[in-house]
Amino acid sequence: MPRPPVKVAPPPTKGPSMGLIGGVVALVVAIIAVSVYIVVRPDPVGTGDSASISGGASSASALPNAGGIRVGDAGEDVPVVHIYEDFQCPWCGLLEQTSGAAFTKAAQAGEIQLTYTLMSFLDGNIGNDSSIRAANAAMCADDQGAFVPYHAALYAEQPEEGAGWTDEQLIDTADQVGVDDIEEFTGCLDDETHFDYVRDMQTRSNQEGVTGSPRVFIDGEELGSEDMNNLLYDPTALTGILANRQ
Repeated sequence: MPRPPVKVAPPPTKGPSMGLIGGVVALVVAIIAVSVYIVVRPDPVGTGDSASISGGASSASALPNAGGIRVGDAGEDVPVVHIYEDFQCPWCGLLEQTSGAAFTKAAQAGEIQLTYTLMSFLDGNIGNDSSIRAANAAMCADDQGAFVPYHAALYAEQPEEGAGWTDEQLIDTADQVGVDDIEEFTGCLDDETHFDYVRDMQTRSNQEGVTGSPRVFIDGEELGSEDMNNLLYDPTALTGILANRQ
């Protein structure tokens, strides 16, 4: 039977609630059609395209010039995968829950070159600072070699839209995933060590024209709606997507 066409809804002005995600899942079951919502930022003050990259403190796996966080150590002759996300974005959480393990496994096996850009535009939409604080915490975990488990745990424990994380929750998550030196992690959190780098990642995203999340690029080409739908709901989708691009 031919696959029904993918429906793409217009982007909302801020991230949808988890209740909306549940409604979409129910729709998939009922009519086997999926609507992908891309969370889109407004043009926040101080992060426009004319802003400069300040060269803030980077973590162990961070690339120069706010290029993002590299996972794994792949060679040059593999697909280059770049994921743009915001920790407060429910759809980014769904992407991580469904396909995060597949991305990580492929990166650690050297099958892809994987980079995450941690955006923070939803702070402006929602009116808190949890996106930048969560991204800073993930980079603090990266300083101790724990970016991958911390990244996954933050999404697994993603609070309700607008609630954000407390410092205690961010520290507790570090403890749960086995960050060795909690005192060092807490100091990194308190000192906002990587805030400038996180702001630079958002600035660079704006300059590159990436104004929503989640966005996935392979070899510089953004995935379309059908591939994104598959990644959001099928844990095996990445294998097929990579095979189709060979």
